[in-house]
Amino acid sequence: MACATAGVKCVVRETCPPRGPKKGYLKTLQKRIEDLQTQLEKSQRSGSNTPAQTGACSSVQGASTTDYEVGSRGSSIDNNEIQLTTSMTPEMTDIIPHSPVPLDSPFPIISKEPFGYFENSYASSSFPSLISLDNFQELAQLPKETDLVITPMIHNDLDQLYFDRAYAFAPIVQTHRYRSWSKQPNKSQQRTCLQYAMWTLASSLSSQFSIEGRKLYAKTRQLLHALESDESYHQVSLEQAQAWTLLAIYELTCQDFHRGMMSAGRAFRLIQMMRLYELDAPTTSGTMQLEQYHGQLTLQGPVQDDWVDVETKRRTFWLAYTIDRFTCMVDGLHMLFDERLIRTRLPAPEVNFASNRPTETSFLTDVIPVLGLEWPHNNLSPFTECVIGATVCGRVLEHRQKALGRPDQEFCRQHRGLHALLTQRIRMLRIYASLEYPDPILAFVALAAHISMLMLYDLLRSRPLGTDAQGTQLTQALYIEQKQQSLDAVADVALLISVLDQHFQMHPLTPILLLLGARFSQSHPGLNDAYIKLFPSIITMLQASNGLNGLAQNFFQLLEPNHDN
Repeated sequence: MACATAGVKCVVRETCPPRGPKKGYLKTLQKRIEDLQTQLEKSQRSGSNTPAQTGACSSVQGASTTDYEVGSRGSSIDNNEIQLTTSMTPEMTDIIPHSPVPLDSPFPIISKEPFGYFENSYASSSFPSLISLDNFQELAQLPKETDLVITPMIHNDLDQLYFDRAYAFAPIVQTHRYRSWSKQPNKSQQRTCLQYAMWTLASSLSSQFSIEGRKLYAKTRQLLHALESDESYHQVSLEQAQAWTLLAIYELTCQDFHRGMMSAGRAFRLIQMMRLYELDAPTTSGTMQLEQYHGQLTLQGPVQDDWVDVETKRRTFWLAYTIDRFTCMVDGLHMLFDERLIRTRLPAPEVNFASNRPTETSFLTDVIPVLGLEWPHNNLSPFTECVIGATVCGRVLEHRQKALGRPDQEFCRQHRGLHALLTQRIRMLRIYASLEYPDPILAFVALAAHISMLMLYDLLRSRPLGTDAQGTQLTQALYIEQKQQSLDAVADVALLISVLDQHFQMHPLTPILLLLGARFSQSHPGLNDAYIKLFPSIITMLQASNGLNGLAQNFFQLLEPNHDN
């Protein structure tokens, strides 16, 4: 059963050879060791000026340093003793080392070959316990750093940790498909990079692997850079893009935010090169076929086109898409993925992905309604809701970036449409702003909607009024209309912060939304008491998350001086 689950061939031993040394060999070996130790002590007491007595050291007669002479005498004694014991115990000649270095320890070094001889025999032996051959082979199958050893137990724990905690916000690997190759000793470099990236991200979500996490991170970057140095320029793979995406999340939340942005940009470009943003685009004669493009782009093997693989590509793109939207909100950067060019369907329900049951989902433009239409009431997965929430945030960010260059009437029309869209979203997601629905991803999506509402209101206050009298009048009317909605949003944000505080875990990018809320509270200190009270609650939440999320710690340090003032 275990072999079938892991996807490996089950091998059963019909006969087992006898194990352990022959009777009496250990006692003979111990006696020879004692004789060697006695001879070595006599040699050391004889003084450093005694010339070597065997031909084994004749080539170094002219050596002048005392240390080298002592090493030569030790080597000659070892060779003499080995020659004496050859006739009595010929099987021992491979065990006693023929090393020219001196013996500094009371026992000679034993080679690794006779591991099987000492297993389960002579429990009272003075030799240290050695690892069993079976466990040694299992460890040898896994890539290791000098001080990083992934035992089978750690392997299982990190796998389980990823699917228990990281999969909720990064569901880009199908569980059964991953387990079918995760323990294979001959898996590809690309899959090894992905596996180590998964382990790196999983280690950041548990205090048990805090030390191993830093080693896993260094190993992951080393594997990814080695992969890129070995591959040709046009050779990229899905696993490579997935590994960089997961590594970017780790760096954003545990390392440096700007380094995480660089790694995220690397993942985004790989995804663009594979054209994952148009997986479901209708093919035309004027464009290159997707399969043909993949054949030219990826040379690691045949392109798999079953439903799970296509869905995995979709999910990889949408995860990168959400990272692009939320991280660009921090500094108002331009987003890399253009929403108007996306021709990839939304992620499938989790039950279909886990059980490999194909289903057809909608496109993003079909799910987000146009102004005046009701929001579709179909049950979407939390990951899909996160994609929709990121899309709305991206539209608000793009609206802010283009606000100064638009005429007042066009700006007011776009602003009113976004406000109506957010009002629909908030009304639908308000049910998740309570302790009765403890899903941290949906609470994160609801928080994103309220923060976007605050960003719209902040834009109205900061945008200078134009010279057009009608446009100015429309802008002032919008400001009056949305002032109350901003107060409601502030109250809901405070409630959502208390909800998130009750969760065991939260979305790793939650501190970005908290930072934006704190900035809004700081920029409008005199409007209402609710704005003033929002900032301390955000500071408290960031401080409580210091040990869990590096973003929270960085943003807390950024906002703390303002809190003290």
